[in-house]
Formats: sequence, C-alpha cells, structure tokens
Amino acid sequence: MITIFTVLFFSFIDAAGEGLDKNDSTKTVRQVNISNQPQDMNNSENTLPPEQQQKSPQSMNLRGKQDSPISTYKVNYISINQWPGNNNAQVKFQISMKFQVLETNLYIFKYDLFPAYISYTQKSLWNVGQNSMPFEESNYNPTFFLDYPVNAMILNKFQLCDIIVSPFEHESNGLAGNRSRSWNRQYVQIRVGLESSEKMNVTNSFQSEKVLLYIKLWHASAYSDQDTYLQSIGNNNQFLGYMGHGEIGISIRNFIWGGIFRDHQLDIKTPIFQDNNKNSYELEFRQQIPDMNFAIYIQYWYGYGETLLRFDQFGHRAFVGFSFYY
Repeated sequence: MITIFTVLFFSFIDAAGEGLDKNDSTKTVRQVNISNQPQDMNNSENTLPPEQQQKSPQSMNLRGKQDSPISTYKVNYISINQWPGNNNAQVKFQISMKFQVLETNLYIFKYDLFPAYISYTQKSLWNVGQNSMPFEESNYNPTFFLDYPVNAMILNKFQLCDIIVSPFEHESNGLAGNRSRSWNRQYVQIRVGLESSEKMNVTNSFQSEKVLLYIKLWHASAYSDQDTYLQSIGNNNQFLGYMGHGEIGISIRNFIWGGIFRDHQLDIKTPIFQDNNKNSYELEFRQQIPDMNFAIYIQYWYGYGETLLRFDQFGHRAFVGFSFYY
C-alpha cells in the first residue's frame, strides 16, 4: 500500500508540473475547445482534453470504446427449435453481461494491474409447446475473472490477444433433489487471433479478428452430487467424463460474402479431456442485420451437456432466432 500511494503521489506531482509548464494562452484555447464539444456525462474521458486522455494497453484492447462499465459477455440470443404449436417446441435463450470493476484509466506504471470483471450468464429452456408453458431448466453462471491483454505477435501473423484467469466460476440450475446440478471451476484461458487485412468494427459482440482461437483449461470441484446421481441410476461414468477438463473453440468472421451483409461470424466449441465416447459440439452462426442491434442467429448442438440437467443425455438439435447486444 505504501508503494502504491507513493507512485500515485509522484504521478500527481509530475502531472501538476507538466500543467504549470503550459502557457496561459494554450489553456484558454483548450478551454474554448472543450466548451464547444458535446459532453457525454457517462464517459469521464470526454471531460478531458485529448492530450490528457491517457490510454493503457488494456484500454486499447477492449474491442472498441466502452462508455459503460456493463457490456456484453457471451452471446445474447433467443431462439426456438420447433413451431410454437408443436408439443416438443422449446425456446432457448441466453442473457449474458460483464461488469468492469475498475475503470480502464485507473492504472499504475501505464498498466492495469487488476483488470477485474464480474460476469453473469443465464441460459434457459422454455417449453412453449406444453400447457402452461413451464420452464424445463435455467442455468445460472456467475464468474469473477481477470483479463490480461498481451498483444504479442507469433510468426508475424498471429497475435496472442490475452490471458484470462478466473479464481471462481459457479454454475447451477437452482433445482432441488435429484434434479439439482451444480459445480465450481477455476480456469485459465488463452486466446490467439489472426488479424484481418481490414479493420472490422465490433458489432453484436462480434470479434475484430478474422480468426480467433482459444483454449480453456479448468480445475473443477463441488460436483460430487452429479457423480452420486450417475451411480444411483447404474451409470459408471463420472460428471467430468461428460463435461471434460477444458474447452477449445474457434471463431471465424466475414468468411462467406461481403457487401452490406458482410458482418457474420461462425463459432465452434467443444469440451476436451473428457470421455472419448462423450463428445459434444456447439455451432453458432450470426448474421448482422444492417443498421440494427440484432443479428439472425442459428445454433446447432450435438452431443452431451447442452444444459446441466441434460449433461448425461445425448441429443442433437437446431435452434433459430435472433441475437442482440447492448
């Protein structure tokens, strides 16, 4: 703490000294320019002159300007697998967001030493084809993680984007009895990207890279109830045999067509280090709708673990709907 306050103190003295070196005429012109610009009260950066708007490496890696500490985390979508009149029709939707604990301009030695985030994701299955339209299940997934951007080039083509470390991730379905499912994880995730020849805008939580590859390795705990459930039904497998000890994924942006409909992205992910007979894959395709905050959304699931309640049930089905961002 003494070191931190010392650094902050001398940083303040240094900034004050630089301010005294400026002549009065420069200050007057600067104040006039500021007063003529519209101010965004939700973004403290706009209240400072451009030369004082310092940028840390972390703030340059936030996939675009963030005026709010709350932003999209995983894909937000609402989709359906059958016509609503079908008895087997289910609506599948996901809401996901992250909250940045500290502002990006609050850093020491030009680096954010504590890039902390809190995220919340909820995925639900809604039986709209049944009487009274009950929910089958909702999975609740809060996470605390640190996101350290790296921005190191590999073989002059690929870029090591960031390393994400999570000391705590929880997921449960909120049900009771033998339908209760929950587990905790601590994980490390590494992301490597291939930059596009053109600078792509980030819309609908799309990535800016042409190709993004990630590997996520976790240590799981507090899942013994699932193993007990499997034993009670005569299944000799284990929970992690279905869910694995990690996950890999790849995302490809703008690879089919161009023009007004060029903004699209394909995401593919699968667990790793699980039982060889328990493979599963999730494919997501999104096509941005021009001039809207929505994208056409298509999901295909194959294998096990679609939700916690279905972790030991094999299935393959497709959903169609819309994704959105905020």
